[in-house]
Amino acid sequence: MKSIEKVKGKIIKNRVVVGFAGGFRCLFSGLRFVYVDHGRQLARFYLPPMLIGLTILLGGWFLFGATVDTVVAWIWAEPLSSEYDWQWVWGIVHFAWNAIHVLTWIILAMANVVISLAVFMLCAAPFNDIISERVEGIIGTWTPRPFSIGFLLKDLGHTILLELSRLGLKIAWLLPLLIVSMIIPVIGQLFYLVFGGYLLAKFLGMDYVDWVLARRGYTWKERYAFAKQNRWALVGFGTAVILALMIPLGFVAVWPGAVAGGTILCTRLEPEDRRSEEAN
Repeated sequence: MKSIEKVKGKIIKNRVVVGFAGGFRCLFSGLRFVYVDHGRQLARFYLPPMLIGLTILLGGWFLFGATVDTVVAWIWAEPLSSEYDWQWVWGIVHFAWNAIHVLTWIILAMANVVISLAVFMLCAAPFNDIISERVEGIIGTWTPRPFSIGFLLKDLGHTILLELSRLGLKIAWLLPLLIVSMIIPVIGQLFYLVFGGYLLAKFLGMDYVDWVLARRGYTWKERYAFAKQNRWALVGFGTAVILALMIPLGFVAVWPGAVAGGTILCTRLEPEDRRSEEAN
């Protein structure tokens, strides 16, 4: 589906409209692209970072398992039946404690995903742009540069700086929400799950299309406008990534497909006007 819109006095023609479901499906399009249709062409670019990702994932979940009960006990120690004169009162209190336990577990699991993903993306950053370029080369929307170790090292500083900027943006939004969720029982956790989950999905969606936008020369202001205009497509894609990352070892397997899927999604969302300007 395409639309014609007017944004700040400028007509944007034939922008492909992709909603939540369309963004969600793009992850699976990317996985098929990487593992089924073009595996031989792309494997040499994603296999080395996948080994790094495996190590980070296992370490992150080990740390999560070792600390979750300690954090719950710090928030609220498990109530004992001997502390209450009436068992029905203890039952209500214990139910509330279990609810906070579950909510805290989910929040820490989300935090583990964010931290593990951030560390891995820093390590895999030099390869993300290369894979994204190769995907665009295959679908015919960009001419990739010849690969070399020198080219990889030359862009290393820029790509790490870009990842640190993205990480700083996530921390600036999600850390205050996490602190509030720990201070205000139940309501704070529910608010974090809903609003924090929305932001996390949107940020992840933006992360995986940003390589294409950076290659096109989009400014930060233009990227923000792009994210605002296509928020539900990005949230859909980010939600698919989050769900896939919750699967054991999914962190490693999903990454190259997410890069490819984000690239495919961005080429669908980008206005034809802009592509025509870049071609000229």
